[in-house]
Amino acid sequence: MEAQPTAQAGERRGSLLALAVWAGILTGFGELAKVGIDLFYSDFVNRSRDAVWMIPAFDAGLFALVGLVLVLIGVRIRVPWAIAAGLFAGLGTLLILLLVQRLHPLAAVAVAAGAGTQIARLAERRVPVASRLVRRSLPWLVGVVVVLGVATVSWRQVAERRLADSRPRAVSGAPNVLLLILDTVRAADLSLYGYARLTTPQLQHFAEGGAVFDRAFSVASWTLPSHASIFTGQWETALHVSWWDGLDEQWLTLTEALHARGYATAAFVANVGYVGWESGLSQGFEHYDDHPVTLWTATTATAFGMQIYPRLRRVLAPALTRMPLLWRLRWPKLHEPRSAEKIGDSFLSWLDRSRPAPFFAFLNFMDAHMPYAPPDSFRSRFRSPLVRPVSRYAWLDEPPVRLTPADVRPKQDVYDGSIAYLDSQLGHLFRELDRRGRLNNTLVIVTADHGDEFAEHGFVDHGNTLYRLSVQVPLLVWFPGRVPPGRRVAQPISLRNIAATVLDLTAPGWAPLPGRSLARFWMPGGDTTADTIVASVHRPDGLIASVAFDSLRYIRTDSSGTEELYDFNHDLLERWNLVESEAGRRLLPRYRAALGVTSPAKGEALTQGGGKSGRSWPMPP
Repeated sequence: MEAQPTAQAGERRGSLLALAVWAGILTGFGELAKVGIDLFYSDFVNRSRDAVWMIPAFDAGLFALVGLVLVLIGVRIRVPWAIAAGLFAGLGTLLILLLVQRLHPLAAVAVAAGAGTQIARLAERRVPVASRLVRRSLPWLVGVVVVLGVATVSWRQVAERRLADSRPRAVSGAPNVLLLILDTVRAADLSLYGYARLTTPQLQHFAEGGAVFDRAFSVASWTLPSHASIFTGQWETALHVSWWDGLDEQWLTLTEALHARGYATAAFVANVGYVGWESGLSQGFEHYDDHPVTLWTATTATAFGMQIYPRLRRVLAPALTRMPLLWRLRWPKLHEPRSAEKIGDSFLSWLDRSRPAPFFAFLNFMDAHMPYAPPDSFRSRFRSPLVRPVSRYAWLDEPPVRLTPADVRPKQDVYDGSIAYLDSQLGHLFRELDRRGRLNNTLVIVTADHGDEFAEHGFVDHGNTLYRLSVQVPLLVWFPGRVPPGRRVAQPISLRNIAATVLDLTAPGWAPLPGRSLARFWMPGGDTTADTIVASVHRPDGLIASVAFDSLRYIRTDSSGTEELYDFNHDLLERWNLVESEAGRRLLPRYRAALGVTSPAKGEALTQGGGKSGRSWPMPP
């Protein structure tokens, strides 16, 4: 007699779990529909390519956990199937609505509660029919998720193999190329450039065998346009990339040029937000390692990971800092990038597995970008004396107010520690390459996409201004036999010339990309004149642009009409605006004209082409 109630209870529990998984998968497909709509407005959805199967799979697991809780509650209190259906419908509606940016969370909760209530009422009258629908369609839904996962992974592998098979045979003895971009590392905080703190001992040692550029400048103060310029040789204003638009396929890239010469190409990216697959920088790469296939990647692709988890973390994480045992749990930060160690290991694993010859590898490191997350030994390495310790969460939501360097000194301490950690990993990477016998025939370029500011002008972070600390970056070129050791180049240069430099050092005389090779600074009879330094950044309120030549640097903000003029050689922090000086008023017309009309290299047009279709863009007025 007891067997029948027990069997019915088991069937009821199974039915609730089936309903949970079914509702989770449907919620995941609903989230995917919202993501697809977002693609009409922006190139960037900040999700892995595997999101097409990860989101429904994660939501199925999340709802299954909720279903398990209901099953446990049902041991004591019977949970009606219709009530469970209403709960899952409300939860699914809430998750989808939380992705609508302009909808207030409380409004989303109200709508979700109403939807859940209505579904519960409808299901109450049709439980047998609804239960049968769930039971019959669930295997098909699971099958669709599995097929999407297999198809996505297989498609990526097939595309990688097809691109590798299309690679022509390389010239015998062609050198390898290793491009290392240290996201958000400004030159001012590197001991390689005289900084008082010993932040880069490994780079200093490595630089003894190559050339160091003392005044290297990016073309923009944020990630995507700077990377795009490095890969194409174009100016930021020509590329028209933005917070919403990636690099257009019309532009020929360094990767495509090297691949056409037989190079195996691979990228390993920590900044998945603006260097990931959506950025357009992946063109020409056979292997593009950005979003790892992990549970955490799946979590951050969903509405739960993007909207609910950050709120839970914000509430609970500060409490955990006061509980040392629980703090060891280390709640991950949302979109916490892969560490330099993991990026380096992924590259070395690819190198050992593929054994390509020659190769072009691009590694993007994000350890010195917010949120700083170096190991504890580096986090506390440069703690400032006489400065009150600040909680590690104190600057996660900084108000947009003007600050002083003293206000953010603890933040800069952790930044310097992050650079020191990154430097240690670069040293490890160089030693591993040397141990494998792959270093001596490799052109190594170490640079950064832009710098950072710590309230030197009242601003924190980057992408908001074009002050020198946001755009002056390190640059080291190392290539035994082709680059003289111990060389320091004092002339100002633009990172826009990196692509031309790589092609000149690996295939002399072949120049499909614009720019001037930096090898001219050590080649006999080379033109050692400095570059004119041009930079720009598009903000929501308009363009900021700058140009530097003949010992002065000019910055113009279109939205306010503000003009600034600084002594390029002596006023390194740009504290003294010369616009109102007699000399400044006399020279302003020349700098205005230069910014709007001509380019760095001997009148070379800022609208220079080089795209696959030859398209060019005018400088803004």
